[in-house]
Amino acid sequence: MNEVFRADLYAQLSEFFKEPTEEFADDVASGRLLCYFKGVFSTLKIDASPLAGLVVHNDAHNLLRDEYRRLFLGPLPHYIVPVESVYKRWSNDPECKLVIAGEKGYLMGDPAMDMIKRYQVHGIVIPYQYSSMPDHIALELEYMAFLCRNALQNEQREFLDSHLDWINSLSDDINEKDNVGFYSTAVEVTRYLINRKRQQIGATTLQVRAPFRKG
Repeated sequence: MNEVFRADLYAQLSEFFKEPTEEFADDVASGRLLCYFKGVFSTLKIDASPLAGLVVHNDAHNLLRDEYRRLFLGPLPHYIVPVESVYKRWSNDPECKLVIAGEKGYLMGDPAMDMIKRYQVHGIVIPYQYSSMPDHIALELEYMAFLCRNALQNEQREFLDSHLDWINSLSDDINEKDNVGFYSTAVEVTRYLINRKRQQIGATTLQVRAPFRKG
């Protein structure tokens, strides 16, 4: 799997975690999305049968949009906030005296500040809708696509180590709350491919669970 193909893969994974457009829903309903990931799994010699959850036939746009909003936007608690800062200690700075420094569940923590710096180095503009969450999983996957597209292997390894190490926790939360099956399948695909890449390039050891299997 070359870097151009890998960049396209991470870009496609990113689309799972954005509010679905009609175009995206059409790709889901038509089976085009399923075919794409079947091709990826075939290349990796992985059983692709569990990918069936990536197809939604009836009124796909409304169904996916409503489930996305229920899972990730609320307003009913406890919806999932797919943002790295929320899943990690707000700050690891020993000089930080704020009460929330050692707590989880807050936006704009250390991971967000680091992502802002990374975007600035490469001249990447944060979309307005993500201004308060620059470490949203969709943006982090797009950033990984950027690193692949520019063949920045050392930065890929470091980024996987320092940022995309929370995917298992996000996967567990989505699996627990998804009522449709699409988003649990999507996050399992994402989790598996991220952890496989971590293992391949020698990032810090992280258990690579079998795809679509909890635990």
